[in-house]
Amino acid sequence: MTMKALFQNAKNAVQSTKVQAVTGATLAMAAVGSAHASAEAAFSEVSASGAEMAGYAWPVVASITAALIGIKLFKKFANRAS
Repeated sequence: MTMKALFQNAKNAVQSTKVQAVTGATLAMAAVGSAHASAEAAFSEVSASGAEMAGYAWPVVASITAALIGIKLFKKFANRAS
């Protein structure tokens, strides 16, 4: 092999490596962007579900609080009556 052929092979190898590196970096950035979008959608869904569950919990909390207040008042008036 001549020196010119060796240099040409080395040049081709470097150029193909650069193309592979750029392609790999581009694919990695696309994957990161896709993962970010997926994570953002998941967190939005979790947030919406949490808000919905909190909405379901408020009537239960209010009824338990009212029941506890009612029990305390009943005990108070029952002790005074006796």
